[in-house]
Amino acid sequence: MKALKSALAKRVLADPSAKLQLRAYLASKNSKPSVSASADADDVISLHSAQEGTVLYRLSVVPKAA
Repeated sequence: MKALKSALAKRVLADPSAKLQLRAYLASKNSKPSVSASADADDVISLHSAQEGTVLYRLSVVPKAA
């Protein structure tokens, strides 16, 4: 797996709570036999920031580029 290099990815990985939420999301996606199109409650992580407060991000799996 490639390392995430975006500024948002670095902020998510720096926040311990958001990092655990992201890890749980990825683990649940790897254990499901098929990816459903419906949005689950687990498809959202919250990132806490002093400047912005709490921001919710909806996660989605995108196909790998060729």
